[in-house]
Amino acid sequence: MLTTGKRKFLFWLSVVIFLAMIPVVILYALGYRLDDNWRLQKTGGIYITTDVPGSEIFLDGELERRTNLLQNGIFIDNLSPGNYEIAVLNQKYLPWQKKLKVASQLVTEARALLVPAQTNARILFQGKFSNIFSSTEDPLFVLGEEKNSEKIIRWYLPEREEFLTDTGALLKYKNDFEIIRWLSGGAILKIDGAAARVRFNIGAKTVTRIALGDEGVSKTEEEVKEALERIDNSDFIKVSYAPEEKILRASWIGKTIRPYYFSSDEEILLENKEIRNFELYPGRRDAVLASFDNGIWAIEIDGRDSRIISPIYKGREPNFALVDGESDVFIFDDGILMRASLLAKEQ
Repeated sequence: MLTTGKRKFLFWLSVVIFLAMIPVVILYALGYRLDDNWRLQKTGGIYITTDVPGSEIFLDGELERRTNLLQNGIFIDNLSPGNYEIAVLNQKYLPWQKKLKVASQLVTEARALLVPAQTNARILFQGKFSNIFSSTEDPLFVLGEEKNSEKIIRWYLPEREEFLTDTGALLKYKNDFEIIRWLSGGAILKIDGAAARVRFNIGAKTVTRIALGDEGVSKTEEEVKEALERIDNSDFIKVSYAPEEKILRASWIGKTIRPYYFSSDEEILLENKEIRNFELYPGRRDAVLASFDNGIWAIEIDGRDSRIISPIYKGREPNFALVDGESDVFIFDDGILMRASLLAKEQ
């Protein structure tokens, strides 16, 4: 049986504990937590998104959300400052994993780049083709083709999956050709060192050789520089390749505060690689497509924890081309042109 003295003692002990807990509860409600060094710090959060519905987002191995068409991400708040393992998984895509740091009173962002586990490419044509270059002005590619012991310049409409018809004599070359300048509805090129000009009629699906006119027949220094650069539509991000250094880099050239995927104004994406082609990843500003070695790769600009480089396609010595406004990748490898989606094929 509790005596009157014991009751008073327990009452006042409860009062003391209650009063002592009030600041703890208030600090907890305000978002304060003890960090690993037992220092009191305000919590932060993580915001993770993905472009692929049906993906599972994990925090330190615990499933937090399965995305859908209406919810493509999750915001997790009240996290103590520190490092967290984030994983975004989908059976049809390669896993995306990063260790991200949460700081006090800040939200850490990331947008998972999911790449299909298998290339779902469809062959458009194959033969003795070489090279592939995409027009900067029209939805059109140019290739070389060896046919009947002759080398012919061919012009291809990827969206119609058809070649243009030459209205005059076929453009032929013995050793090589190069595009000097793409024009709206045409191009200036050098064929075995001699300049030529062509005009396209996309609607009629024809190409015609015409007189050169007063266009310069050599690339200017600015054009040489621009050929090694890609700038996003908002003029915020520049991706450039330095062939002499074999370095692919991304630079933040915007006037606003740089986004989370730039830890500094410049990010080195690749070193000691001979790049055949590179472009900003279709529909995104935080990743790059590049062809080098035996593949075509998706490269994140975000280098936190580690920069993820995922294979889009592996072959012999593939190259690729894009059509402005389209999400598909046109892959050229060993004389074969394929069309591949960056989304996994539905079963």
